[in-house]
Amino acid sequence: MSPFDDMDRMFREMDRTFAQLRSAWLTEFGTPRAGPALESGSGSDSDFDSDHDSALANDVMGRPIAGHDTIATLEDEGDAYVYVMDLPGFEKTDIDLTFDDGLLAIRAHTDVENSVDTHRTVRSRRVSRQIPLRKDIVADEITATYHNGVLEVHLPIVEDDQEDHRHRIDIE
Repeated sequence: MSPFDDMDRMFREMDRTFAQLRSAWLTEFGTPRAGPALESGSGSDSDFDSDHDSALANDVMGRPIAGHDTIATLEDEGDAYVYVMDLPGFEKTDIDLTFDDGLLAIRAHTDVENSVDTHRTVRSRRVSRQIPLRKDIVADEITATYHNGVLEVHLPIVEDDQEDHRHRIDIE
């Protein structure tokens, strides 16, 4: 373990902290559409779509990005990808997480009902992201947790020796 590993870990933790602060800021004061683009975000919500999701895996590895009211990071830790996404306001049962053919798909939907004397309102919220991953993933070993509005997905990367499906036979 080199001293730079500790520095990389500290920078990842700082990126996560600033991503959470940015999320709280955007929740309180609106989206970046109202002002100049922040370094880690997009200048416009309309820019954040499935094309931007593919950029997540290709261009901003380990850097937070913003879209609508969610912030996400994808980090390559060598033996696994770690995808962290802010999903405040959802229950664990509201989130559908799938992995198929190199594509991590996250879908969340919730309806919040408010009743005040004479009228009733329903606020519906949906989030959908698809993240293509460049390396082969051990699908059976993917794990995910959801705690305090943060979804964290660990996607183990296939080791080089596992990619070779040939079996070596010793000659006696």
